[in-house]
Amino acid sequence: MKTKTIILLMTLIGLTGACKEEFTPAKPTQEQLAFQDMELGVFVHFSIDAFAERGTIPGQTPASAFNPTELDVNQWVEAAKEMGAKFMVLTARHEQGFCLWPTKTTDYSIQHSPYKDGKGDIVREFVDACRKHGIKPGLYTAPWIDSHWESIYLGYKGGDTGDINKLNDPELYAKAWAKEKEQITELMTNYGDLVILWNDHFGRSDALSEEHLGGKLRTFYADFTKHAHELQPGCLILGRDIEHVGQEKGYASYPLWNSLNTIDSTLYSISETYRWDYPNTGNPHGKFYRPQLAPTTDALSKGGWMWHNYRQPQPLEVTMKSYFETIGRGASLIINFAPDRRGLVEDQVVEAAINFGNEIKRRFSNPILTSDSKESKQVIRFETPTTISHVVTMEDISEGQRISAYTIEAEVDGKWQTIVNGQTIGHKRIDHFEDITTTAIRFKVTDAVAKPKMRSISVFR
Repeated sequence: MKTKTIILLMTLIGLTGACKEEFTPAKPTQEQLAFQDMELGVFVHFSIDAFAERGTIPGQTPASAFNPTELDVNQWVEAAKEMGAKFMVLTARHEQGFCLWPTKTTDYSIQHSPYKDGKGDIVREFVDACRKHGIKPGLYTAPWIDSHWESIYLGYKGGDTGDINKLNDPELYAKAWAKEKEQITELMTNYGDLVILWNDHFGRSDALSEEHLGGKLRTFYADFTKHAHELQPGCLILGRDIEHVGQEKGYASYPLWNSLNTIDSTLYSISETYRWDYPNTGNPHGKFYRPQLAPTTDALSKGGWMWHNYRQPQPLEVTMKSYFETIGRGASLIINFAPDRRGLVEDQVVEAAINFGNEIKRRFSNPILTSDSKESKQVIRFETPTTISHVVTMEDISEGQRISAYTIEAEVDGKWQTIVNGQTIGHKRIDHFEDITTTAIRFKVTDAVAKPKMRSISVFR
């Protein structure tokens, strides 16, 4: 049914002293803005890990064990698309060190596996399938941990490849950097434009405790990130351009700011608010802009990042909870797919993904009313009393995130009553509440760090 929007626009007055015209918030790049509009992505964790037997030392599973018999990257991508994902990230090289492309840097790769008689290239298959289906491709690598390489060149035999201080050895640093530089050069020059590079464990040495350890691990990631950025300036790199929410549980902090300050005032270190498994709130007055991204393996199905056995789908309400607590708080969400030893995402996981996508469409495809006004105080009236349960607000963040507090009121029997007291909005805020029948809603920004501007307000049931 076609709806008519009746909007009374008003001028915002009376913001607190925190709103000052002279302050200029951190401004996103066009690539960051486009990434935030994608909102939902899929992580494809697939490597030799899926073929490793329980108890095998990481990196010791032979390349000959990698033999997916029915691998179909189009199946992965089609399932992601039906879920509503706009981008995907593949583990081109996970921590065991096995490369899913024919690299020159190691024998521990797809070239030395039975898959397509050593002539396969799953990275190529993946990026081609993504582009075929209108999905933006991204890749994952793990610069700090390469268990197979370290067992050969460093003599690790089940030792601590996750030692924070191992790269303090100058000889090891030089060898590891030469290998990583060549691998990332191959990935970022041979496979076309990538939307995101997930260089896992960025900032690890500074995130585990209140004390920032730094050391050569921080320098290593800075070198890696600078080189990757030179290769593809338009690719968003985890750490430099994208902020990890600080855990893998599928939620973002609230309030949530995409602006931040880093611990050394450069682009190549973690933010001052970043600590593993603690709230990562950002900083409203931060000088860098990094959209926050929340990864989760358990929101859609249980079983860890890599496939080990049958994956149990989560109830839809669990997955939707993660949606509300990430995308609904202004972050992005990347949900895990873990193809099995056939090279397929299991049927029950595909079904769960489709159900999730359908539920998002059911709730948010057909707004009752939408206002595209930029004003920070608006009254949206309905033609007849209308029952609502969700309000989706979007801030115009092209010049930076600004809103730090707002209210939403509903007019019931001629009287206004507050239904939402919110804080940050950023890219998107979803407020959901018990059904209420109303003749109008009134939105008002009550605090901001600079003059705010709205992008849209939509009302749903």
